[in-house]
Amino acid sequence: MKKILSIMMVMLMAVLTLTGCGGQSGGGSGGSEPASADSLKTIGDVIDIDSEDIQSAVYEDKVVYAFKLGDSYYRAIAKISPEDAQAYFDIDYSDDDFEEQQKAIVAPLKIDTLENLDGQILSEEERSALVGKTGQELQNAGWTYNGHDLESMEFWMYYGPFLYTVAFDGEVAEADYDDFDDEAGTRDLTVKSVELMMLGNATDIEE
Repeated sequence: MKKILSIMMVMLMAVLTLTGCGGQSGGGSGGSEPASADSLKTIGDVIDIDSEDIQSAVYEDKVVYAFKLGDSYYRAIAKISPEDAQAYFDIDYSDDDFEEQQKAIVAPLKIDTLENLDGQILSEEERSALVGKTGQELQNAGWTYNGHDLESMEFWMYYGPFLYTVAFDGEVAEADYDDFDDEAGTRDLTVKSVELMMLGNATDIEE
């Protein structure tokens, strides 16, 4: 039996927005892709990007969108008033038009910061340098787990604003699948490969 955990979180980012202090969502709106990031002036411009890799978060004082445009990744930040933020949080998710209500609040917001995230992607050389390191060494360096496929020994791990597929040497008995602990179970295993997967916690910027 194939044991796959937490990757569903990545899929949920494409359809949900979480409220509270901050929320996260993803999914292109089906709009047309602009010629360049320079054409993005408002959050509405970002929402209209036809991108399969896009996330959002609404905090009490800012709105954050991370997205892929062409071959590059970006993060847009806009200020939001406390009143508008509260109105956003108060939206009833059982409403059929809750997405339209959300967009009406955040779309007009002017982008204050547009950051290119490409420089934070680990290069092939940097990823190759991780081969042979232990899971504990990755954890010590700030890598965190998001799930796994124990048949292939592939683990989905966050590092910086991105999510990577990290393959480890070793195997896990199927009888241990249900109780497997990612951190403890890979502590002494060594890395076979590291590949970029998609945006990870790119909108988690609250201090």
